[in-house]
Amino acid sequence: MRMAHHKKLTATLALTLLTAAGLAGCGGSNEGQTGGSGNAAAGKQVTIKVSNWPKPNEEAKIAQYEQLMAKMKTNYPNITVDKDEWGYDVSSFLPKAASGQLPTVYETFFTETSKIIKANYAADITDTMKKYGYDKAINPDLLKMVTKDGKYYGIPKDGYVIGMLYNVNLFKEAGLLDDKGIPKFPKTYEELAETAQIIKQKTGKAGMFLPTKSGQGGWMFMNIAWAYGAEFEKQVDGKWQAVFNSPEAAAALQYVKDLKWKYNVLPDNNLVDVTNDMFRMLGTDQVAMSFGTNDWPPVIQQQTKMSKDNIAMSALPVGPIGEPVTLLGGGLYMFSPNVTPEQIDAGFKWLKTYGFTPESSEEALTGWDIEKKTLSDQGLIIGPYGLRIWTDEKRIGEEQKILDKYNNVNLDMFRDYMDNGSKGMRAEEPINAQELYQKLDVVLQSVLTDKNADPQKILDKAAEEFQRDYLDKVK
Repeated sequence: MRMAHHKKLTATLALTLLTAAGLAGCGGSNEGQTGGSGNAAAGKQVTIKVSNWPKPNEEAKIAQYEQLMAKMKTNYPNITVDKDEWGYDVSSFLPKAASGQLPTVYETFFTETSKIIKANYAADITDTMKKYGYDKAINPDLLKMVTKDGKYYGIPKDGYVIGMLYNVNLFKEAGLLDDKGIPKFPKTYEELAETAQIIKQKTGKAGMFLPTKSGQGGWMFMNIAWAYGAEFEKQVDGKWQAVFNSPEAAAALQYVKDLKWKYNVLPDNNLVDVTNDMFRMLGTDQVAMSFGTNDWPPVIQQQTKMSKDNIAMSALPVGPIGEPVTLLGGGLYMFSPNVTPEQIDAGFKWLKTYGFTPESSEEALTGWDIEKKTLSDQGLIIGPYGLRIWTDEKRIGEEQKILDKYNNVNLDMFRDYMDNGSKGMRAEEPINAQELYQKLDVVLQSVLTDKNADPQKILDKAAEEFQRDYLDKVK
């Protein structure tokens, strides 16, 4: 699924955490561009606008933001924070940017950064990044995604890699647990299909879930196609070309087709997404395996009351290329292009108050502790971790102590994902990635609804259309 949906998937969980954690540290508040100038540190008045402000029906989040605003007022009385309920959306961004209405700091996705920078809709924040040490503290794999010509245009705020989610109950029912009670994770895509088939035969439940709409199908299919050696976009003589109609991509699509027609391991419904279908099916023992990220299990638990002991994770299987490969994605903060240096500085102070800071400060760590205790009190999974944002060993160590303090699951259920999930990370495609995902949704639907569909012909048509509608328009 695409990044826009990745944010929505964790919204329910985030709301719960933010309420209890107060100023806890990994969230997404954004600030805006409106108003004054002046040096915040010197006491001159500065006004910024915060986007993604909670809407009237989000009472819990409003309470958290009120705490945040109170702390801002105490720490930085010269900074005025205005509200903006707008959050990044592909369709609404360009009109807002073109009319000069972007907030000072807004959230977006790694897939959008090159487009935004090229259009001059993001400020150069290099000096302030260095001033507060973000350039030395953030995971370099994420930091390079916001860098152009040696300058920084955004602050990575979170990152993820795709792995596999497992329903332990169904693996147990199918006789697929090892002697320690851990699911026998498939190591190759061939093993995945065979494992899914065993589960379907032994339990009658779908062995594998693959989304097919809302851009989510294309988002997940990309992992399979890369594992088969496919590419999607390539520069040839300075021009971008759609190259996802290669024999390798066709083989990957044939694999998906086989999951439906040869192995019969997918859900009967061919039009499914993650939030409405996969979460429900995995959480109620209706499907055994799915692609996913490490922040989804607590949301599944909240929505379905799934036991924390019924979930496991691993790295993705390996495909014909014989090497690990997984999609790296995430979100970031960007600043409006017409902000003043003083507003940028005030924006960083907002992030610091929020707890999003490289420092191993009592403020940030207290927020982390409260956040994890909140999860623990609700019986939600604590202990497994995904892609680390910060590189500071002290901060990582302190955060790990908090994870260990509240750990409530058998970490062997997640060990493979934690140890191997980040191997072979690849960034999302640089040009119109969200639109590409939607195009690939249609490709998947074609082979899952027509037993006689020809993967090569379908990809030829899709690549031609994507080239015409998007890549040919890149200047």
